[in-house]
Amino acid sequence: MQRQRLTRAERQERTRQELLDAAARVFVKRGFTGSSVEEISAEAGYTRGAFYSNFRSKNELFVELLHDRVYTRYTEMTQEGLQGRPPTLRETGEMLAAIQAKPEGRWIWRLWFECLAQAGRDEELRELAATFWQGNRERTAKLIEIAMPHHRARAKAIATALIALDIGLAIQHFVDPDDAPLDLYPELYVLLFSPLAG
Repeated sequence: MQRQRLTRAERQERTRQELLDAAARVFVKRGFTGSSVEEISAEAGYTRGAFYSNFRSKNELFVELLHDRVYTRYTEMTQEGLQGRPPTLRETGEMLAAIQAKPEGRWIWRLWFECLAQAGRDEELRELAATFWQGNRERTAKLIEIAMPHHRARAKAIATALIALDIGLAIQHFVDPDDAPLDLYPELYVLLFSPLAG
């Protein structure tokens, strides 16, 4: 049986995905600052030229990796809410805790914290990192406008607070999982934000 030949676009997408997979392995092993374009390219079986035909920089690759492995789930959550019934506060907390509970969650958050530390010294990375929350904040604000129309004027601020609680709990769970367990997520989302629903 003859194998179907890939189109140029399909080959490029495969190369891009293989570079992302290789980057995940290299970043976990070396950390963000200790990783190089050369090592990521070699790990994927490609040249530097192949790397730069897919990504402008290691920063861009890193941010796309986090989008690919983490933030697509956040996007799916808000899209599901916009297309159907918005999740309750408890359901929101449960879904966010589930992201943290995944086996890859720990190394992804370790890299994310390293990204934030590096973003303090690197303007390009800071601008790229901001994209994580911009889209999420906008979609969450739309959900709030649907679920809490009486808070329409403050929807963006409330979305920012919801994200802040998520990030704060993620950090605390990362460094002290026994004292900041994941079951705090739904409890705190209900405790802190349910007064806004009335």
